[in-house]
Amino acid sequence: MPRDVAANCRRRTTDMRGRTLLTAATATLLLAACGGRPASQDEIAAQMNAAREPAEVQSGDLRLQASIAPTSSLNDAIAARYGVQRNARTVLLLVGARRVDGNVEASLPATLQVGVRDLRGVRRPVGMREVRSDGFIDYVGEVRVAPPDTLTFDILADAGEAGAARLEFTREVFRP
Repeated sequence: MPRDVAANCRRRTTDMRGRTLLTAATATLLLAACGGRPASQDEIAAQMNAAREPAEVQSGDLRLQASIAPTSSLNDAIAARYGVQRNARTVLLLVGARRVDGNVEASLPATLQVGVRDLRGVRRPVGMREVRSDGFIDYVGEVRVAPPDTLTFDILADAGEAGAARLEFTREVFRP
């Protein structure tokens, strides 16, 4: 084999190894950034609590709040109240529209348009249903997910005379 060809082959081999290592390192960083397995039980608990934090937006007197919870973590009473089956691959989306007057909040009926986008960019609508309980009106929907994943929710609520509001938020979903 001529010297130039042999040197070129060695360089390509080195380049390919270098690229492979770079790709593996990049993949590891991306996996960690995109919800890879947390290192400890404390870290898992902290991430799950952060995922359950409600998102909210206020527009005039209308406050729109939303939160998610893995249906597998719901107790029997809550699952029955919202009419959901517990499942490790489903999260419950809970949305409330409230009229805020000082420290007083009152539930409002609203028309919702809800969509969800996963980490791959796949967008789909979320069917929502009204649930009335203890004097409150809430809206619930179920979202199928393959954890770990990152879900971005887009909620448009029209509460009639109280106004309209749009809420977009992102939550990490982890393996139970």
